[in-house]
Amino acid sequence: MSETWDKVVPLSENIESLFNQHFQHEKTTEEFEGWKDSFWSSDVIRKCHLKTIDHRETRKMWLMHINIFPKPHIHLPILGFDIVAGPKKITGAFFDYSTHAYHPYSDYIEMATRSLVWNKPRELPDWAQEIFSGNMIAAGNIRDEEIDQLCSVTYDLIEHYLANIDVNAFPSEENLTDWHNYYCKNQKKNPHLHRSILQMGISEKDKDKYVNEILFEEI
Repeated sequence: MSETWDKVVPLSENIESLFNQHFQHEKTTEEFEGWKDSFWSSDVIRKCHLKTIDHRETRKMWLMHINIFPKPHIHLPILGFDIVAGPKKITGAFFDYSTHAYHPYSDYIEMATRSLVWNKPRELPDWAQEIFSGNMIAAGNIRDEEIDQLCSVTYDLIEHYLANIDVNAFPSEENLTDWHNYYCKNQKKNPHLHRSILQMGISEKDKDKYVNEILFEEI
């Protein structure tokens, strides 16, 4: 097996356990070979989605996607986390608390990521600049002890988000549906998203249906 996969697969399992502790499990589907989509919700969370694609045997690739969307009347960041991992390295990792306005969680992610020397600032495409914060983790070619750091920091950020949600899910005077839809619209502009899903062996039609109705559906 692979040291990289031996780290990221348990990370996804530990995160799934956190979601089961804090949220109500809604459903788990396995629509395509190697794909697993699990969903949760709560009084303040509209959608918590954990997706893994396990093609280690066939394509030497493992992917994880996480999004947590609060309900539209709750001021809480949208949590996003993606990992693409081959057998020897993580080729791409992205994590953010995305918010339309200041939230206390923004201070926490800034503190948690400031010491990650391999998380170097990069020029983001226009669609990403519209929705991601200046504190996001965006890195590629992550190896060895850097993978350990990534797993530790991102698990901590998710644990912090969940453990403190009761006192940080602020009622919003503004309906944030437009912000949630804006986030989804910009995510769908990411060409890497569409390419990576097609590389997993599904059709263009199935890819579009998945992206528009499951991954980043607008409400």
